[in-house]
Amino acid sequence: MTPFHSIGDLSRSYQLRLGQQGLKARLDRLTQEMMTGVKSDIPKALAGDLSGISHIESRLKLLTTFQQNTSEAQNRLAGMQAALGQIQAVVDDLGPSVLTERNILEEQDFRARADSIKRDFQSMFETLNTTTAGQYLFGGNRTDSPALGSFETMLAELNTAVAGATTAATIASRIDAWFDAPQGTGGFSDTVYQGDDDGSTRFSISPEHRIDSNLSANSAELRDTLKGMAVMAYASEAGSAIDDATLRDLFSEAGGRLAKATLGLTTARADLGRQQAAVTQAQARNSAETTTLSIARTNMIGADPAEAVTALEETEAKIQSLYAITVRLSRLSLTDYLS
Repeated sequence: MTPFHSIGDLSRSYQLRLGQQGLKARLDRLTQEMMTGVKSDIPKALAGDLSGISHIESRLKLLTTFQQNTSEAQNRLAGMQAALGQIQAVVDDLGPSVLTERNILEEQDFRARADSIKRDFQSMFETLNTTTAGQYLFGGNRTDSPALGSFETMLAELNTAVAGATTAATIASRIDAWFDAPQGTGGFSDTVYQGDDDGSTRFSISPEHRIDSNLSANSAELRDTLKGMAVMAYASEAGSAIDDATLRDLFSEAGGRLAKATLGLTTARADLGRQQAAVTQAQARNSAETTTLSIARTNMIGADPAEAVTALEETEAKIQSLYAITVRLSRLSLTDYLS
């Protein structure tokens, strides 16, 4: 009697398919571990205790945020430092020079010099409207619009504020008063400054540290600079309406204010430098902690590359063997097998 093998054939086919599926699943898992460097079954790798890895993952995400903040802060501070450097280079030169020129220039040279300084003043306005990464730097909390408005508007406001003054001392005093006028009284902070000085620009740069920047175009250090430049701009605008003696005295008034402004700018730049140093230190601390935690994470859930390669080679060998057996038993093509 011819033996009946139908059930045995079905069982063998079923076992082959199970083996095939198991090996393919193992191959996929090992390939994933090779690509990611992380074990595919984390709960199993940690024996079900996920508290430690959860803490590490949370801390790493937090540190990523802090590093983004430090990068933004560093860019902002560097932009402000560069802008103040440009302004101070002009002021450091002008302060002493206008005081000296008061005694040596002829009247026509005075007026030409005043016109030149007015142009420097306009460039200074543009510098204070500097942007970094699309944000205006000297508008305090308001970073979506220029810190200062129209230069021509400011000149018109100065002319109004100075109207009727006849001596250099009175002219300069009224310019000072206009720049220092409290908000709501029609001075510089109302008509030209467009920022927001409520609070400060704050950056959390590490779990334990933050920096607060209060410097704006409306800060005293910068208003002192603007006062000196404005005195010369007014002299340029007034032209022949002021006599030679008054013009010479305005040079003295401007020079004294610019000399004072140099000290304020130096202080402001030193404060920015300290903040830059704090950000750099925070970046280093955050980076070191990130490295330490990343190593700890790898030790907990990292896939051993050597073990993964060995297991992958063994699995591939088993798949080849299973394929060879399947071909002999069922005469399948490689294409049919893989499908």
